[in-house]
Amino acid sequence: MIKRRFITRQVFSIALIIIGLNFTLFSYPTGMTGRTLKSGTVGCFCHGNANPSVSVTIGGPATLSPKQTGLYTVTIVSGAADRAGVDIAASNGILGIFDANLQLLNGELTHNSAKIFTNQKYVFNFYYTAPDITGIQTIYASGVSSKTQWNFAPNFSVNVTQATSVTITNQPGSVLLLQNYPNPFNPSAKIKFTIPYKSFVTLKVYDALGCEVRNLISSEKNSGQYEVEFNASNLSSGIYYCRLQADNLVKTNKMLLLK
Repeated sequence: MIKRRFITRQVFSIALIIIGLNFTLFSYPTGMTGRTLKSGTVGCFCHGNANPSVSVTIGGPATLSPKQTGLYTVTIVSGAADRAGVDIAASNGILGIFDANLQLLNGELTHNSAKIFTNQKYVFNFYYTAPDITGIQTIYASGVSSKTQWNFAPNFSVNVTQATSVTITNQPGSVLLLQNYPNPFNPSAKIKFTIPYKSFVTLKVYDALGCEVRNLISSEKNSGQYEVEFNASNLSSGIYYCRLQADNLVKTNKMLLLK
C-alpha cells in the first residue's frame, strides 16, 4: 500500500514537472507589450539579446490614405522554433485584430496564447488604420520563437498621403481601374474604371483563393469612364480582387471587406 502511494506521488510529481516545462518553454504565454523598437527596449526578452537566426518581417501596403485601413502581416521564421509570440506597435494610427490569434493590450497587438509553428513559420495577420494626417508612419514588431530566441522586425514605413487626381489620356493601352471606394468597405463599394476605346469588357470579383464570386460586367462598352456598385452583403470578411479586362488589357485591384 505504501509503495503504491509512493509511486502515485512520483507520477503526480513528474506530471507537474512536465506541465511546468511546457509552460516555461515559452516566456510570454499570454502576450507581451512594450517590447518593440518603439519603446527602445534593450534586451527585449528574458534571456539574451536579439538572435539573427529568428527572422521577423512585416508585410503589407506601403501607402495608405488618411483613415484608410490595410491588412498587414508579421511573419516569424526560426529553425529552432518552439512557440510563436509577437508584439506589434505603431507610431500613430490604430491597430486592429484580424483573427483570433491576437489581442489588443495597451494599444499594441500581441498573441493571446503561445502559437505552434508550421514548418518553422508562423504568420500573424492584423489591420492598421492610418491616422488623419499625412506623413510617414512606422509599424514596429518583435517576435519570439522560444524562451531564449527572439528578434526585432525591421521597422516598416507607411506613407500616409492624400489620393491625387489622375489625368486620363486617350493613349492606346491606358486602361484605368481606380481603387474601390471606400476601402475597406461594408457591405458595398463603388468601382470606377476607364477604357480608352470601344472594347469587350469584363469586370469580375474573385476571393483570396482565386474563385469568382461576382460577374459585374460582361459586355461591349464604348470608350469612357464607368462606375459600378459592388454589393457584398452575402460575402464574408476578407480580401477580394477586382479584375478588369478590356480586350487583352487587364488591371487588378485588391479589395478589403470588413464587417
